[in-house]
Amino acid sequence: MRHLLFTTYLIFLSLTIFAQNKTAYVSDDYQKYGLKPGNVPEEQEDGIRTAGVKGTYEWWYFDAHLEDGTAMVIVFYTKPFTEIKKGLIPFISINIDQPDGTSIKKAHYGKISEFSASDKTCNVKIGKNYFKGNLKNYKIHFEDEELIIDADIQRTSESWRPKTGHFIYGNSGKEFAWLVPVPQGKTQIKYSYKGKTYSYEGSCYHDHNFGNANMADIINHWYWSRAELGPYNVIAAELISVKEFDSEPIIVFNVSKNGKTVADDGLNVKLFRTYGKMQIAGERPLSDELKFIYNPENDSIKYEYTLIREKNLMAMKIFDALISNKLKRSLAKIISGLDPAYYRMAGKADIKVYKNGCKIEEFSSKKAFWELMYFGEPYK
Repeated sequence: MRHLLFTTYLIFLSLTIFAQNKTAYVSDDYQKYGLKPGNVPEEQEDGIRTAGVKGTYEWWYFDAHLEDGTAMVIVFYTKPFTEIKKGLIPFISINIDQPDGTSIKKAHYGKISEFSASDKTCNVKIGKNYFKGNLKNYKIHFEDEELIIDADIQRTSESWRPKTGHFIYGNSGKEFAWLVPVPQGKTQIKYSYKGKTYSYEGSCYHDHNFGNANMADIINHWYWSRAELGPYNVIAAELISVKEFDSEPIIVFNVSKNGKTVADDGLNVKLFRTYGKMQIAGERPLSDELKFIYNPENDSIKYEYTLIREKNLMAMKIFDALISNKLKRSLAKIISGLDPAYYRMAGKADIKVYKNGCKIEEFSSKKAFWELMYFGEPYK
């Protein structure tokens, strides 16, 4: 009997250790990270968290949808995320998709001596270029020989992060962190390209990411989206971990109404996707429809958020965009063990709100944008 009990205990212990090593989740250990409990970040959290040292990555992301139909993405990096083993490599990426089909892309590498960033607030400088703000208001400036951009940003929806914002992968010590200083905002952007000047207002978004592990070692792929639907703003994402962590999904979900968060527990959300269709560009499968359903047991309110793809705005292998030389590109794939692919989609979004099983609200948008980032190979 004792032998049976001891054997059962060993099996239980082994399964417990196995589960702990394989679990992927969002941490709620606020004390560990020196954070105030809750889901609202403080100003210093948008400051630099990694110093750009080896074994880390960090970026400050901004996107805008302008009144003329232009979509713009600006990202300041301590280094390209594919170069995590290296030290500081200041880098800025810019994508501007204009309504006439014109696409402006920039991959700007700065000098290490020209990089600085505050750990008290968001104030990142790479040469003449900067990304700075205080959770409420931000300014972004970029310039080179062809392109000059100035963006003024005003937050309209309260800053947010999922729990501590730190995603934990088993007992590996590997982490990915994410906070959203501007879930929704207003922006005034003026930019000049090859002598032609544009000036538009629009809506915008800003988040901040950092981590201490090669993304391909923890995340196979993610879908990420945001949409403005009547009084609602939605941020929804699913991050699928690598097989080492049982392909465990982490769902991030935030619904705000009139600038205030009304739902944000990803554990109450399920994502349903249509079967992925293999894409020629990027060589990865892509779903035409995503449906996030927020349905907590002890709440009378339920949200259904749907995205329907109409076209790809971008479909590419990451190294193809970063490295023009074919030999260097091949070496980068061999050395890093990565061949990441990225898709940016456009289409329709819809949110339905139910109370006690009855639909009480529905809003739609014909101008929705979302992305699929593949770090690893498609699962067989």
